[in-house]
Amino acid sequence: MQRFYTTILFLVALLSAHCALASESDCIEKNISVYQWGVRHYAAMPATLSVPPGNTLDACIKLTGIGTKPLEITPKHYDLSVNGGPFITGKTLQIFDNDVLRIKLVAPAKPNDHKVTRLEFFETDKTMRRDVLRIAWQVQTDNSNTLPTTWYVGSDKRFTQVSQVLAKVRSGDTIVLNKAEVFEPFEIKFVSGSKEYPITLTSNAESANERPIISGGVPRFGWAVGLRSSHFWVVENIVIKDAAVCFRNESHGTVLRQVLIKGCHIGVMGTDYNAGSLTVTHSEITQSGGREAGKKWGHPIYVASDPHTFPKAQLVLAHNFIHNNQGNNVKSRYEKSLIHNNWIEAGNDNQARYVLELIGYDGHYDFMGQEYVVQNNFLIHNRYGLGSRVGGDGKGPSRGSVSFKNNLFIIGSGFSFPLIRTFQGLGELNVLNNTVAYTGETAPITFVQDELNNTDWLNGKAKISVIGNTVNQSVTLLTTIERSSKADQSLVEIEQNRNLEPLQLSRDILNSNRPNPEEYISDIGLN
Repeated sequence: MQRFYTTILFLVALLSAHCALASESDCIEKNISVYQWGVRHYAAMPATLSVPPGNTLDACIKLTGIGTKPLEITPKHYDLSVNGGPFITGKTLQIFDNDVLRIKLVAPAKPNDHKVTRLEFFETDKTMRRDVLRIAWQVQTDNSNTLPTTWYVGSDKRFTQVSQVLAKVRSGDTIVLNKAEVFEPFEIKFVSGSKEYPITLTSNAESANERPIISGGVPRFGWAVGLRSSHFWVVENIVIKDAAVCFRNESHGTVLRQVLIKGCHIGVMGTDYNAGSLTVTHSEITQSGGREAGKKWGHPIYVASDPHTFPKAQLVLAHNFIHNNQGNNVKSRYEKSLIHNNWIEAGNDNQARYVLELIGYDGHYDFMGQEYVVQNNFLIHNRYGLGSRVGGDGKGPSRGSVSFKNNLFIIGSGFSFPLIRTFQGLGELNVLNNTVAYTGETAPITFVQDELNNTDWLNGKAKISVIGNTVNQSVTLLTTIERSSKADQSLVEIEQNRNLEPLQLSRDILNSNRPNPEEYISDIGLN
């Protein structure tokens, strides 16, 4: 009998070893090579959300770009296996280029608990500027251990401020604010819903002018509403105003719906680290952005995603009214952005900047390339607006694709800049089936101005398609500035564009399609 059990254990061990090797196909690869001044590329493990408390978790990572000298790591509070070897903790290991690491750890034992495990790699190459590289793995346990509850907040309720209920909230819960009241700013930290059961912050307002107001900023940070590692929240039917930052997103699965954002230095902010998918829909962002003396530029929407912690995160802007702002109306550094069916209108003073700025990560190299799709929008260009810029802003090139499809570009009096400008680094630009119209005089204008050298394009040469657009003789479809080098134009396509009489729109026609300020925003569509 003992021999039988020994044989069984031997077969189980063989099977386990086989499964471990086979499961290496689930490994993610991280390039941590040096990009400048002895500093490695940033990396993190994808966050693990809604985990049953106490579960054992397993992840795999393959490290490339280590160089000729190994890194050293001493696992603490987790077990580490290198290249299929035994799991070890508390012992120093050397990690070489292309090594495969498997990590095991136990999730927190309590619901709605947040844990960050940092893999600390120490350099043995003393020429490196930094001695340690940290790769973080965020784990958050499930928060649905009770039946969904509705929490009522207002001056006549048990709870008078949102901050008073946050410690009690669970997945699927709803917080309802009294209509027509003003509430204090607040920060939501480590309070998560789930994809199936998000947490909703809403109000009992039945008309737009009854929506409650969250005003001012929290001490130290200055944001009116801040989400920090608090995933899967829906915020709707409220007004957020008069803060350094109206809404700050450092979370994943966030939805803003029927929200008015007004009078903030930054209207909607998405952080470079720990930010995942964000949807803003049927909302209005106005009177925000700009630059005060001694401060950095603010923007109505300035968002980014963390491609390591939340890979494939997406920004969706749909059916929004973005107007009367300063700075860049939309400045996105997301891995993927889908901007459709919005009314985006440049400001009317000299602090108005780009209608759209779709660019790379802030100071981080993107290995895969970002994707931007701009479709079915009203894009209104006034005198001081700078059109749109794609590729980069001087800090990081996107190296991905940008597509403008079926948009209506409306040109106001005095506007003289390119409608779309490339800068710093790009993979490809597609400008398809758009229409150019005017509310003022028909002045000469450039549709696309390419400012990239061949080496700034991902393929070593410009890849631009300008196809099927409706323009007029005053529109130059593509210009190349003198300082760029265009030895090879084989990937540039300019065809099937319609050159008609200038399309003039009266202010009455424009205003009849324009959403009403401070009202609920209905669907926005090009008819």
